[in-house]
This record gives sequence, structure tokens and C-alpha cells, in this order.
Amino acid sequence: MYKYMKNHEKSMMSFLNSKDYDNWNVLIDYHKTQIEFIQHERLIHLIITIGIAIILAVLFNALMLSSNSGLLIIVLMLVAMELFYIIHYYKLENGIQRWYEIYNTLIMRSNSCEFLSDRRMTE
Repeated sequence: MYKYMKNHEKSMMSFLNSKDYDNWNVLIDYHKTQIEFIQHERLIHLIITIGIAIILAVLFNALMLSSNSGLLIIVLMLVAMELFYIIHYYKLENGIQRWYEIYNTLIMRSNSCEFLSDRRMTE
């Protein structure tokens, strides 16, 4: 997932750094669709992270009431899994924040190009 996000960011930045690209609306629509895909991925991971946290809290309370070594192993495995999900969700969240900035830059670039083309037509 991170490789996909980095590749997409890299391609968007290459378009933004290009001086002769002028089809901004198509690029904006494409990038917006990619944002929607990542938002869906982020929502699914949030639901899973919260679900694991709830199960972990219940099992941790059960572990406090009993001294079952099998339950301790399960709780430790869930703690490790929860940490990995939190790290993954953190990376998704930071990635989508960067993508929002790219989207805003695309919108500004599109508006400035429209402004320049409208200005050229009136001259």
C-alpha cells in the first residue's frame, strides 16, 4: 500500500512540476478518485483497529480476573497486532494528508491556468 501511495505521489508531483501540462481537470478527477480509494482503505483499517482494541480490552479484563497463561499469549499477540495496525493507520493518515495538499495544489494550478487562458482570450 505504501509503495502504491508513494508511486502515485511521485507521478502527481511530476505533473505538477511539468511546465507544459494543461489537462488539469482530468488529473484532478483521477487524483480525487485515488483519494476516495485510500479513504475507503483508511476507514476499513480504522474499523479493524477499533474492533481489535475492543476485543483486546475484553480479553485483558478477563486476564486480570484469571491467571490463564493461554489467555496471556492471546493478549500479547493482539497487542502486537494492534500496534502494527496503529502504525499502518498512521501511515495511511499521513499519506492522505499529503494527497489533500496535492489536490489543493492541483485545484490552484487549474484555476490559475483557467485564469490565464481567460485573460488571453480577452486580450
